[in-house]
Amino acid sequence: DYLAKPFVLAELAARIEALLRRPADTRETLLRVGSLEIDLIAGTGRRGSRDLDLLPRELTLLEYLMRRPGQVVTRALLFEEVWNYRFTPRSNLIDVHLGRLRRKLEAAGEPPVIHSVRGIGFTLVPDDPAP
Repeated sequence: DYLAKPFVLAELAARIEALLRRPADTRETLLRVGSLEIDLIAGTGRRGSRDLDLLPRELTLLEYLMRRPGQVVTRALLFEEVWNYRFTPRSNLIDVHLGRLRRKLEAAGEPPVIHSVRGIGFTLVPDDPAP
């Protein structure tokens, strides 16, 4: 919120009370799906006991998929929500980023967790959590 100067002290108190009544931000900063884990504050990722070297866009893409495990996500949604494009460009941008992300997630021979749904989009299928 913003309060322009000069202001009346009663208005400041009313705004503070209104802010205190708002629910706390419940967005999680540590996401876990199966053996995948990402810390959004630190910008780090892990699969099981292995650290993932993720670029910022890969982290954002993985976060988007992890917040929707098992759901099919279309290319249009990814362009809009991850890249902030309000149109669907004719580009292999998503394929390139998903390919890099998949290689990093499956580097140690783990089973794939990001699956293509032909003609529709992609889905993150949780694997069993690491012991």
